[in-house]
Amino acid sequence: MNRLEESFNKRSPSSSIDNRDAFLRFSRRRLNEVLPDISLRTPTVRTYVRSKMPRLRWTTDLHQCFVNAIQRLGGEDRATPKMVLQIMDVKGLTISHVKSHLQMYRSMKQEQVIQD
Repeated sequence: MNRLEESFNKRSPSSSIDNRDAFLRFSRRRLNEVLPDISLRTPTVRTYVRSKMPRLRWTTDLHQCFVNAIQRLGGEDRATPKMVLQIMDVKGLTISHVKSHLQMYRSMKQEQVIQD
């Protein structure tokens, strides 16, 4: 049993719910004394680290190649990024490019179904 619990148990016991509520109030008060006010700290912002890979621009021809690969695989729900990448066979295209484009493509298709 830690000191916090010991000091709490010295108080007069009542129902278990009252004990638990009192313990939580006591714990919060104790935490507020121990921890500094978070709002007083200076905020830390993580610096942006730019990727060494250049950003890929999905041209109309590249997107059409992507759509053709998806159709060959049986639609956007059956297509996997790895298989799309293999079928497209485009130099410099990575699986992460295909993953994010497939995710966007699926969400656009889903929005079209909802609107119809």
